Amino acid sequence: MEERIYDYWVATLQDGYLGNLTELVRKAGGAKAFYELTGTDMTERLGISNRLADYFAERKKDEDLIEKEYELLEKKEISYVNHTDHDFPTRLKCIPSPPYGLFVKGRLPDASRPAVAVIGSRECSEYGRIMAEYFGGNLAKEGIDIISGMAWGIDGIAQSAALAAGGRSYGVLGCGVDITYPSKNMVLYRKLCRNENGLISEYAPGTAAEARRFPPRNRLISGLCDALIVVEARAKSGTLITVDMAIDQGRTVMVVPGRLTDSLSAGCINLMYQGALPATSIDTVMEQLGMTVISKRSKRTTPDAKKKDEKKLPEDMKTVASNLTLDPRSTDEIAELADMPIKTVMIILSKLEMEGIAKEVYPGRFVRGDIERPQFD
Repeated sequence: MEERIYDYWVATLQDGYLGNLTELVRKAGGAKAFYELTGTDMTERLGISNRLADYFAERKKDEDLIEKEYELLEKKEISYVNHTDHDFPTRLKCIPSPPYGLFVKGRLPDASRPAVAVIGSRECSEYGRIMAEYFGGNLAKEGIDIISGMAWGIDGIAQSAALAAGGRSYGVLGCGVDITYPSKNMVLYRKLCRNENGLISEYAPGTAAEARRFPPRNRLISGLCDALIVVEARAKSGTLITVDMAIDQGRTVMVVPGRLTDSLSAGCINLMYQGALPATSIDTVMEQLGMTVISKRSKRTTPDAKKKDEKKLPEDMKTVASNLTLDPRSTDEIAELADMPIKTVMIILSKLEMEGIAKEVYPGRFVRGDIERPQFD
């Protein structure tokens, strides 16, 4: 147990050092021996810089305090998994800069199950939302684990859809697993802590969410998957950092095609020029995984927009409905397109909302609301 406590201490160093801690500990003769080295010893015996040796030395704590911190993990229902443990994810062992250890709330992915990461823009469009639900939910129904970062937008939507489908999902955080970030994803956070799902981080409990911690965690998102799907991404997007890491790790990269005129699809289109594969259906993803469909097709939805029967609607409502799309339009735009007074259009939009045909996504901005979304058993 004593060596395990020092292994835990070494893992807490991952917050400021992404180098090969495993190799340094091996050279030192074990985690405890590494802890006992002075800064000078580290420089001479391990061949590291004075600056790095100082960093390690500054992070030392009283041994009793380290032991108390380790024991506190159990009370917080957090597991520490060292890289030498049998349940340490196999997929992460061979990536560049593998983590020395992981902190887990819930469970780790089963290595025998296929896994797909679904990532994308935080400020996604309605189209992006539907695609995230489609891929997250339907892949989960095929027994594929959904990996993502629990971020607001595409990440969280795909993971929520996977859980709604009765599947498994795992969130990789850029903070401690005892911290809900973003806070507005609290419901998803709680669901990921239960059943066969899990929250994973290389940062110790209590570590705050800071911008510098997210790019390193992205290598774990891509590392835990067999294939990565980008739903929406701007030309310059943090999502592309994860894509680069996935490529370095030898993972299959797929993108959901979007319109040339949509800035949220610019990153996806650029990736296709660079060789990324188009994700046009569940089947195209499963083909890359070497899988065949096992779910009932009648239970699987497609991303096609299926509108409600408008034959029974009054003509003025049909006219307004025909000018609703997946892209939000203001009441002014809709009134101009429908060639109607804005007050009349606002009344009709309220009626269309009651019919489920219109949906107000922002104040005064509407989209088509009767798009068929994934239906889960």
